[in-house]
Amino acid sequence: GWVYFMASGVNINMNPYHQQLFRINGNEKKQLLTPEKLHHKIDFSKEGKFFIDEISSVQTPSKTVLRKAMTGEILLELTNANISEILEDGWESPEVFTLIGKDDKTEIYGALWKPTNFRPEKKYPVIDATYTGPHTNVFPKSFDRSISNQSLAELGFIVVAVDGLGTAGRSKAFRDASYMNMGDNLRDHVLAIKHLGKKYDWIDTNKVGIFGHSAGGYDAAHALLEFSDFYTVGVSSAGDHDFRMEKAWWPEMYMGWPVNERYEEVSNISKAKNLKGKLLLVHGGMDHNVNPSATFKLAEKLIEEGKDFDMYILPSQRHSFRGKALEFFQKKRWNYFIEH
Repeated sequence: GWVYFMASGVNINMNPYHQQLFRINGNEKKQLLTPEKLHHKIDFSKEGKFFIDEISSVQTPSKTVLRKAMTGEILLELTNANISEILEDGWESPEVFTLIGKDDKTEIYGALWKPTNFRPEKKYPVIDATYTGPHTNVFPKSFDRSISNQSLAELGFIVVAVDGLGTAGRSKAFRDASYMNMGDNLRDHVLAIKHLGKKYDWIDTNKVGIFGHSAGGYDAAHALLEFSDFYTVGVSSAGDHDFRMEKAWWPEMYMGWPVNERYEEVSNISKAKNLKGKLLLVHGGMDHNVNPSATFKLAEKLIEEGKDFDMYILPSQRHSFRGKALEFFQKKRWNYFIEH
């Protein structure tokens, strides 16, 4: 008769993206089973009497424990991550930061990665690792995400990941900010990077790049077209640049039905004339998730507008790049930011 569920935002003193396990039975008061104020990943035993709890945050190495399903009591510590080797190499966990978003009232979260040879007396360009969803979020809740952007930071950049208004993982009202307003959640990314530039002398807000894949690919191109005075370099892969050319169910959830003028207004293709910076478009030739036709249409419009850009088509790749094509793409993305 018990219902077990994960929830975040219950404790106002916790990071709102960190989830805990609760249970409830009928009208009884809900019972918290994982009280540690960190992110919890849960795996129940087959008969439901026990569960394994992986406890971590982006700054707290993972620990796994065995707990009783009835009480949450810890029966046994199973693993405790040892990160001494990467600490000896000079690695530091990403820094978590917060600021007030574009609505002037809501706190938004982000993280930043530094190179291991970081020098505070230097000025570092910034790269925005974007995926505004709005069905998901990029804030790194758990420690397994702590290395995700380090390779790019090692090349001499500060890498940031921000979840602005209009993304998932908070409340319905928080996510509704992007309804029929796709792309505008990047406004919070601009605010975040400017906020970091005021806070730290070593961040150069005159050199800001952005990359993303799929919905993040839309973001990366949109940033250079809608916020062209701020973002100067973008790498857009597998981007859904016009929601009228997407699979039906995804844009209809976030842009509504029927198709109206808002689809035109948020389209990257309709903004091609605004391009100022350096833009690299990449798409898999056999992508059956986000059809490459929108990338072709954007390229065609950029050519019509006399805009200079770069493009690679990975002929046999689907939506997720793999194998040698993935290696090729990663090197091209690294070098694009280094060069420009």
